[in-house]
Amino acid sequence: MTRFTKIAAGVLGAIALASCGGGGGGDSVSPTQPAGIAQLVTFGDSLSDVGTYKVGSIAAVGGGQFTVNSATSKNWTELISSRLGLAAPCAAQTGFSPLIPGFTGAATVNNTACRNYAQGSARVTNPYGPNSKAVQDFVFNANGGASGGAAAVTAAANASPLGFTALPVVNQINNHLAAVGGSFSDRDLVLVLAGGNDVFLNLGGVGPAAAGGAGAGAAAFLAGWTPDQQRAVAAGGAAAVSAAQTAAVQGMTRAGEELAGYVKTLIVAKGAKFVTVVNLPDVAQTPLVAGFDTATRGFVNQLSTTFNGALQAGLANTPGVVIVDAYAQGRAQLASPAAFGLTNVTGRACSTTSTANPLAGASITCTTASTIAGDTSRYNFSDDVHLTPYGNQLLADFVLGRIVAAGVR
Repeated sequence: MTRFTKIAAGVLGAIALASCGGGGGGDSVSPTQPAGIAQLVTFGDSLSDVGTYKVGSIAAVGGGQFTVNSATSKNWTELISSRLGLAAPCAAQTGFSPLIPGFTGAATVNNTACRNYAQGSARVTNPYGPNSKAVQDFVFNANGGASGGAAAVTAAANASPLGFTALPVVNQINNHLAAVGGSFSDRDLVLVLAGGNDVFLNLGGVGPAAAGGAGAGAAAFLAGWTPDQQRAVAAGGAAAVSAAQTAAVQGMTRAGEELAGYVKTLIVAKGAKFVTVVNLPDVAQTPLVAGFDTATRGFVNQLSTTFNGALQAGLANTPGVVIVDAYAQGRAQLASPAAFGLTNVTGRACSTTSTANPLAGASITCTTASTIAGDTSRYNFSDDVHLTPYGNQLLADFVLGRIVAAGVR
């Protein structure tokens, strides 16, 4: 589990989903700019985030992206932009509010000329993402708020120490529409990837269900479940576990349906002609979940496929939308790593003990100075869930190949 992420009582933590691409590495896909495409517009979570939190102490240690950071590291959206000959993406918003002694953040700043809206910890609709400011505030208020004094601050810091803005995808899209006058340009190439944090928060609601109590109820609330489901989970016992599992599956169905709806009504219906939606890889194959028992891994896989099924059904036959099956490609990649040039698909490149990383192995502050000993250049995962630079190259190759194959030239 990501070392610095704890959400309420027993909520499973992680910043965002690691995606598994495939189809070659490096710059194996030659630049092929779609006719008339002028810019990328990106919505999603940490895998697509180009620097929302690259300020304060995170920037000071050379971090800022969810990978192994360096002067040359790029995520998959930056690689696609470069290969298409487009301007380098920049973060549409920056800032975060940490509650870690000696660790500084920065006030929120909107960068109106930037078109990468993706933010680490973002969910599809729900504002309560892992390590989000929304979770931080919820726990602070639940512990008495200002009148709770130091105890309330400590509880908030334990729950969500970094306080990421984590704007949900729906907010990201609406912010873009507000910035550009209410419609997309027919020269935009829109990239969408989300859903991983919905897995983590829904799974986090299941974890404490057997014990029940206030912590279980809080986890169910943060997951986004109904009041009846929250009460059932808070009751504890076998019935609570069953109710929580049902609620989690329903939550992932809803998230997939919502994302499909936003793509259709807020992106395509608002003028976008070229839209690429990357589905959710099998989260059960990440290092975060690999150590869980077989039943839990199977349930995590179910959450991923449930989201993908709803997303696929919701976007079926939508003009201008290319759906990239990262789930199937990722499973192939992890099953035959050598075929993709990978040397390690189970370990983490970022060291959890390096003093150069103040967040104990988390990719947001991981650099080439804080990786484990040996050659990690062909590792797939940087930390528990995020990709290395090479993993990002694989994903960029795969996505760009599907865009070109769909006739966006």
